[in-house]
Amino acid sequence: MRSFLILLILILTPALWADDCEKQDVQNAYIPRFAKLFTIKYYQDFKIVESGPDHFIVADRLPLKCETALPVFTAHAKRFIATSTTHLPFLKQFNLEETLVGFPGVRYIFNPKLKSKKIKDINYQLNPEELLSLKPDLVMAYSANLTSEKRMTDLRKLKIPLILNRDFEETHPLARAEWMVFSAVFFSKDLEAKKMFKSIEDSYLQTAGVSRTKNSRPKILVGDIQNGKWATCGGLSDLAILIKDAGAELLLKSDSTETQFISLEKILSLKERPAYWLSQNTWKDLSAARKDSRYKKFLSVPVYNNNNQLNAEGFNDYWETGISRPDLLLKDVFDIFNNLPSSQLKLNWYKELK
Repeated sequence: MRSFLILLILILTPALWADDCEKQDVQNAYIPRFAKLFTIKYYQDFKIVESGPDHFIVADRLPLKCETALPVFTAHAKRFIATSTTHLPFLKQFNLEETLVGFPGVRYIFNPKLKSKKIKDINYQLNPEELLSLKPDLVMAYSANLTSEKRMTDLRKLKIPLILNRDFEETHPLARAEWMVFSAVFFSKDLEAKKMFKSIEDSYLQTAGVSRTKNSRPKILVGDIQNGKWATCGGLSDLAILIKDAGAELLLKSDSTETQFISLEKILSLKERPAYWLSQNTWKDLSAARKDSRYKKFLSVPVYNNNNQLNAEGFNDYWETGISRPDLLLKDVFDIFNNLPSSQLKLNWYKELK
């Protein structure tokens, strides 16, 4: 009789676990204040992350005690493959540098601690055999690494723990930074990430609040000449928002988040003289601009570029740490636009070109 009861318990126990994970009670949720492209729902032993059409589970314990058709990832990743420099800053912030085992283009990395590690330089287009050889707990990609949503599904079928980070699709500086919470979920660091982001948000909004008390709003020229046209940021882009929150106004505004290409005739006929020019390119000085007569009109304007911090190979920390710290980026441009003397300017990523 006892043997029969034990057998009955063993048969029925899986049935007790068979409730769909998605039907369990949601205990809490993280709805980002600025990011528009992800949410996190908290359950007892796992989280469900929603990012666009992609929904997946990040589990504190495996195996799950419920059934699901969703992809399942560990919340304790130890071997991490990243594919963009914007995926890297939270590793430093939460002392997780040792988890990075693969990256496409190690020369692009600025963080000295990561540069000193033996990180596999992987293929940009995500080679399955190469990924599997690194035995990752998490591969963080973005759309340019994949040719389609089906490609992500196919890689997951090969047991590659692949997720899509969409931070670059966000249009507010704070929204891009808020993706640190998304990334931290896979390392059980989301509580710390929320606190850190709140600190960044408060710092950013404090500077933006000060800028709104200013009476004058200097005009800012952004960009340079590319393929015979002037390339500048869209009027709804993260850089345009940064300029606005620093108490200035973008010249050549548009109702777009995309890069704008404007005829040189329009640029050269501008009647408004910009107060500052953010070149946003690879210039280290103004020698190239002085050789091109098309820039002559603006060479009397103070020119600043965002490449104050470069690694030994010449790659820019602006696209790594800078994007993750919009509060410090805002402080850079706020100080520039308020015409502080050079001796008082302590800039992180911007510098004046001479």
